[in-house]
Amino acid sequence: MTRKLIIAVVAVIFMRATADAAYQKSDVNNLRELLVDHFTGNRHHVTNPAGKKAAADFLVATLQSYGLQTLQYTINGENNYKGTNTFAFWPGRNTGTALDRPIMITADLDTDPDHPGRDDNGSGLAAVLEIARLITSQTCVQDNSIFFAVFDFEEPDDGSTTACTPGACGSDEFVRDIVESYIAFSKVDPAMWSGFISVDCMLNYNNSAMSQEIPHEDAFKQAPGLTDLYNSVKADNQRGNFLLVVYRSDGDASLHSKFQSHWDKEDNPQYKMLSPVMPYKNITDIVDAEQNPYWQVYEQVIKGDVHSFWKGNEDIPAIFLTDSGQLRHSEKDWGSRGPDDPIELTTDRLQFLKKTTDVITAVIRDMAGTREECRDPVAESPSGFQTGLKLSGELTLGPSIRSTYNLHIKSFTSSGIVMATLSNSSWTADFTGRYDGDTHLLMLHPVLDYRFPVFRPLYCGMTGNLEELSDGVLYSGQLNGDCGLTGEKFAYVTFVLYSGGPGGTSLAVAVILSLASGILVTALAAWCIIKRRRGYKGAETPLLKNEGKPL
Repeated sequence: MTRKLIIAVVAVIFMRATADAAYQKSDVNNLRELLVDHFTGNRHHVTNPAGKKAAADFLVATLQSYGLQTLQYTINGENNYKGTNTFAFWPGRNTGTALDRPIMITADLDTDPDHPGRDDNGSGLAAVLEIARLITSQTCVQDNSIFFAVFDFEEPDDGSTTACTPGACGSDEFVRDIVESYIAFSKVDPAMWSGFISVDCMLNYNNSAMSQEIPHEDAFKQAPGLTDLYNSVKADNQRGNFLLVVYRSDGDASLHSKFQSHWDKEDNPQYKMLSPVMPYKNITDIVDAEQNPYWQVYEQVIKGDVHSFWKGNEDIPAIFLTDSGQLRHSEKDWGSRGPDDPIELTTDRLQFLKKTTDVITAVIRDMAGTREECRDPVAESPSGFQTGLKLSGELTLGPSIRSTYNLHIKSFTSSGIVMATLSNSSWTADFTGRYDGDTHLLMLHPVLDYRFPVFRPLYCGMTGNLEELSDGVLYSGQLNGDCGLTGEKFAYVTFVLYSGGPGGTSLAVAVILSLASGILVTALAAWCIIKRRRGYKGAETPLLKNEGKPL
């Protein structure tokens, strides 16, 4: 009897210390409100610059409210027009290392000059924000980095008011300036990335016969990789009741297969998925050369930001999700729609967008290595680790070079998000990150700041163990990468920071205890991997906003 009682007590303690991170699904009311309130109108740099700025600012504010590292930065377009890209990331355990397998969801911000922006691409923007809400509502720290990006100047144009003649200028700059730089720093083989998911127009579900146009039909039905798609659409009387998921047979098959698997698991089978297959890994070179007999057909299928991804680094997997945009009819012809005449929000269209959003979220969680069950970060943290805590100690900047630094914990939320400031008498930097209840690691990165390279938070990590001692909290570990402390791009700076006052446990003893505890941390990490493989399924309840609050 006594043994059973002990087991029961231990089980209760374990349950209380475990975060129930049952996966949430998107909320159709959230999607509706995002579309109606923020992403319906025209967003063009000439015809409605104020509307475009308002949408971009709302994106940034919302992503930041979810605890994501977020930055809006300026890009240069043609004719002296300025655009804005938005980049946000949710760091994982492997961020900044060769083990990282980043997964990214992207959409575009702008519209053409004379049309509304609900389907193109307000639907993609709404999906990105809803996915961000769902991802950040999970307490468990995932393995790989999750990136969110929204690009300006995606729409092609010509004339004196154009900002980007070929289109996809914002994504092209992003690949050059951020993606390639992160690859060079982290040493991750591009083919090992989890990949990019590019979304553009995902709202227009139309089950009416002949609602789906087929461009260059005579060539389309013969083009390698497109014949099966053509036959499927024709057999269903050209109904626009499907999502197109475009991929290359060489390079993107694994990511596409993952998406297909999660799509098949979701409800509402009336919302179909069809997949144009690009039979060439270098499909963008073939389109740009304009020599292949089917190049115009392929160009029509891969318009948009996915062209930048495949062109910029053809080894990184990428898939393109779309309802086919102007090729799918709605209640009005596209050419007759003015800037204030958006596509109608029917139940089918919202449910179609919801299913797509849920599948993307599931793919991201899967590829990022997110677990459904983990140790609660608050229950696992030292009792003294809370908002307002101040730690002091030394950073080893080089051989025999030690400097005193202070770390101020500005906030610690119930979801494990930490905001902190690292400083000494002449240097200061804000950091943000997450506390991992499974490994007892506090992982911080510099806050995105326009004064520094956009990618510095990806290049600099401050990671160490948090330990509770008799008279304070110990944080010890390493700052790795370009953190701006030594002037080196690949510096390794050890640190020992402690909150105990004079007369307390010495730092020497604290360090010994910290190193000894590493064995336990490793064992706990192995235990978590076993638990992850076994799986866990808990109750699902809608989470309409992040519930993390300062402690």
